[in-house]
Amino acid sequence: KALLAFGQWYDLQIQVRPVATKALTSSFLAVCSNVVAQIIRRKFSLKEVLSFTLQAAPPFSHFWFAMLEARLGPGKALLKTALDQLFFRPIMVFYCFVFTGVLSGKRWAEVHANVQRNFAKVVINSWKVWPGAIFLTQRYLPHHYRSAFIELLAFFWDVYESLMICEEV
Repeated sequence: KALLAFGQWYDLQIQVRPVATKALTSSFLAVCSNVVAQIIRRKFSLKEVLSFTLQAAPPFSHFWFAMLEARLGPGKALLKTALDQLFFRPIMVFYCFVFTGVLSGKRWAEVHANVQRNFAKVVINSWKVWPGAIFLTQRYLPHHYRSAFIELLAFFWDVYESLMICEEV
């Protein structure tokens, strides 16, 4: 019953306050995924949790999916997936590397070295995971649920991404 009540409440929040709800959702999931990554590394840093969470807070996917819907109309899931994977996801991976590194207090040289070392690997690995998820959400989910669903799936991806972005050399 509690899960059903939460689902109904969350659905109402997505309808009434979509941006705030999605920002809080992505922030909460970013905290959780980063803490899991730090447990895996056996090293805890509150600064890392905060920086990873801040970079995840803006609901960019909400605006991206809305823009795709507005420009391309309903349907066209394959085209939307291709655009997402070729443009949006690489930009977001780069943003995550830079923003998290800078907010964590790393020097620009360290951030740059980490981007050079891991960016391509993370983007290529994202292409092994995300095209199917993006295609299914574009094809079968109403547009106002797409970014929230992707954020839920991103929890697992963010554990990996956090391990790569916040790695120590």
